[in-house]
Amino acid sequence: MGSLREKIASIKNQSGGGDRMTLKEYVSYAIAHFGFGTLGVMSGGYLMLFYTAIGIDVAAAGSIVAVTKIWDSINDPICATIIDNGRGKRGKFRPFLAPLVPFLAVLSVLMFLDPPTDSLRLKIIACSLVYMVWETINTFCGISFQSMQAVMSADLNERSNYITFANLGGKLAGALPGLIPVAFDISKKYMQESSFYSICAVIFAVLGCAAALFSGNLKERVRAPKNKQRIYHNFVAFFKNKQMLLLWSANLANIISAVGWTSSSFFYIHSIGKFSVQTLVWTLTGTPTFLVMMLSPIFLKRFSPRKIVIFNNLLNAACLAAMYFSGMAVGYAGTAGIALIVIFNLIASIPSGVSGIASNICFINTFDYTEWKTGDRAEATTFVVTGILNKWVGALGTFVAGLLLKKAGFVDAPDVILSQPVKDSLFLFYSVFQAIGLVLSAIPYFFYKIEGPMLERVKRELDERRVSAAE
Repeated sequence: MGSLREKIASIKNQSGGGDRMTLKEYVSYAIAHFGFGTLGVMSGGYLMLFYTAIGIDVAAAGSIVAVTKIWDSINDPICATIIDNGRGKRGKFRPFLAPLVPFLAVLSVLMFLDPPTDSLRLKIIACSLVYMVWETINTFCGISFQSMQAVMSADLNERSNYITFANLGGKLAGALPGLIPVAFDISKKYMQESSFYSICAVIFAVLGCAAALFSGNLKERVRAPKNKQRIYHNFVAFFKNKQMLLLWSANLANIISAVGWTSSSFFYIHSIGKFSVQTLVWTLTGTPTFLVMMLSPIFLKRFSPRKIVIFNNLLNAACLAAMYFSGMAVGYAGTAGIALIVIFNLIASIPSGVSGIASNICFINTFDYTEWKTGDRAEATTFVVTGILNKWVGALGTFVAGLLLKKAGFVDAPDVILSQPVKDSLFLFYSVFQAIGLVLSAIPYFFYKIEGPMLERVKRELDERRVSAAE
């Protein structure tokens, strides 16, 4: 706690001087980060469960997500170019935040309403269309808000500060899904599963919308040269940036990890038999993650962000693998097995708080590196290119997860009792697949070099260029 208090005191002393960030901006950024995270809670973790709850086959549900992500990757470059070419008085990104947030909130609710039709084909079409519109609006909001972190300040210390605050808000948003399994276990006696998810969507949409509107308090301080941004030019510049490509390639491993993410809730519901165990895991692991996150300035002074990410990924992978083999040995559905699941998740969560901040810092520093090499920043397009990969990877991972679940014999129906081999498969997907993905995603960070003397050189020469341009 001491480190965070010192950081807040330092921010208060600096506020208002030399166009430095104010404490109000730090707090608003954290709240807005919480808001956008909350708006994405349901779509990220419960959409597949909702689709199967309204009678859509698990493979078809995976296909809806896959097709929508493909559509999203098509419209992303168009949205990014529109955003990067914006040069209003309020900046490039702020005009696409507050005005679109209410629409995103409404669509977040519509996504979790069962279409009023008995035709399965029409139901799939309706769900796909609503999800596509949601993804389009979310693209404008998401890219704009992500890009803000690259332009709120050019000062490396301020970047570390507001990224820390943002991750605190994001962590709180990430904790919200932990409440859903407990509420689900309580409510399943009184309402249909689909109705439960619809109610949750309304609550999260209202809460997320109110918090995301705080993004209107943010200010853009780093302004890129006023060059006309074109999709082709920005994409070529991106692929010339080898350091950005390294971080981009780390996400390829999510094709494997996505199988584990998609299978996690199914594992707790069907293999363990209690969805609320997932809440227990999230709650207990959230505390050390949050505490370490507040102490992140201490760790970032002693260790490079690159090394923190590598250590976190390898430790998480080791814990997940150990969780699987020990759980299979003692019986993961029993008291001892559940205890092992909680313990290994708890150990893995300790460095996760600072790792999220460290990976974000590595990514943001590549914007300065791009400007240093090419003279352009094109933040929105850069986020889109990386986002396209994430969406294609997520879509492919979700699609593969649906196929693997069906191949393993998984059926989500009240009158179907899953066999033990199917339950074991869910455990395998949940643990080992994530472990493999984490190991693979750590490899590119061994070759990342925008730190130490290199980073200092980039920052120094950029400052000299900006001063010369202002004279």
